[in-house]
Amino acid sequence: MSNQQLPDVLNVSPLTAIQTMNIETSKLDPIVITQSICRFVLERKGILDVGSVITMSVHPVAAGYDKKMFLPIKTGCHALIKKALLKVGTKVLATSDMYGTYQTMRRAFKTNEEKSQKDFVKNGTHDCLEPDNTGEGFYQMKDVIYDAAGTAGTIDPSVQITVDEINCPVFSIRLSELFPMMRNVQLPLYLMNEPVSIEITWNTQADGTANIGKMLCLQEGATGSSSAVKIGLNNVHFLADYLTYEDGRMDQTAKLVNSAQGLSMPYEDLIVTNTTVPKVPTVATPNVVRQEVARDLGLSGRNVRQILLHDRPATPNNLMGHYNCPAYAVPDSYNWRINDQTVYSREVQMEARKANQLAQCFTANINCLNSEYSKDALTNKQVADNTINNHCITENTFEGHQQQLLEGQMHFEGVDLSISPLNIPQSGIQVGQKPIEHLRTLSRTAADNADRVCSYFSTVERAFVLRNGLLNVSA
Repeated sequence: MSNQQLPDVLNVSPLTAIQTMNIETSKLDPIVITQSICRFVLERKGILDVGSVITMSVHPVAAGYDKKMFLPIKTGCHALIKKALLKVGTKVLATSDMYGTYQTMRRAFKTNEEKSQKDFVKNGTHDCLEPDNTGEGFYQMKDVIYDAAGTAGTIDPSVQITVDEINCPVFSIRLSELFPMMRNVQLPLYLMNEPVSIEITWNTQADGTANIGKMLCLQEGATGSSSAVKIGLNNVHFLADYLTYEDGRMDQTAKLVNSAQGLSMPYEDLIVTNTTVPKVPTVATPNVVRQEVARDLGLSGRNVRQILLHDRPATPNNLMGHYNCPAYAVPDSYNWRINDQTVYSREVQMEARKANQLAQCFTANINCLNSEYSKDALTNKQVADNTINNHCITENTFEGHQQQLLEGQMHFEGVDLSISPLNIPQSGIQVGQKPIEHLRTLSRTAADNADRVCSYFSTVERAFVLRNGLLNVSA
């Protein structure tokens, strides 16, 4: 059954006819909450709206860091969550692993209006850029407070991170952001016999320079006894919206669930594969050393729709934390081998084509500057190692850090394997027994020679069948 064949009350698209709808909002407290995990159990009533939200706050442990730490600017409060599970009874319906990294990529495709006017308040992000105050043709961060000279930016007080857990900003994340499946379907909780629960594993940021940026970044020059942070446990709630329609609509869905075939729902889920790429032994300026890398993704037997790659060095970015994905000064190239066939006739190397292939995964262009995505417009092509000599982002600072740290830090890569834009069964490529191979040629220079942490986010097709109140989930 495709989404177009589902009862319209379970689809996220607008109803075909005007219907009487009742929305009941419940504020749920977690049944278990610590600095490591959090678990909510939903009430068995109505249809769970995908706009339901989880609220949370984050705080420095040390009083000396009060108002001196900030959320990673492209990730926001999504950095607080490491992993999320949607369960029905003991069955895992959906998984979001490395959630902050995945959302950093997804958010790059939102419009500037949504990022600036909504997410800035709800998520604590600072995604947008604007012309610089001095009028020199550079770009600078938007939605920050600049000094009289217009060169030193600080965070807006409305999203300033405090030690105080009462007088503090409280952020929120929608259910449709937390789980990819909830972008397409809504769950009929009133027809499920088993309890539905949401289990969240919090990210952690212990004291130490290497950990800064996992949840909060640090103001330049700030000092304190510990850079560790914690979740404001009293601010964690689930605001659940339960939808009910007129009896005829609800009864129609109930009859389908209680029929012999039951209600079948296709949906998308994520499989995350982590690997590392070591640096090459030595690269002397201005030499370029080619590094051949091949990585296997264990997706045998899966129907795969998209694969995204996030690739970063172990050292965090002072503004983006552990969620930056820096481009190489000399562009890398890649190809994919699936079922013994290469996806491209020749390797993809042009930065514009990489952005185009990535855009096909989201059916939208990435919404950032060219100089944020790659270093193509920044570098000197007259020298072998393409050193940067043409900045596009200003030297103005944010919380003491140069905003030029944002250049070339959103170099996500992706391949779209879907054969239909609809959420229907078999709309991706069925992978055989052999794993998917990612073949890369990296161009290492003295400035780009560091160990890399690579995370592959594979969107796979799954389905569940709800029959007589019991749920069966595909592998």
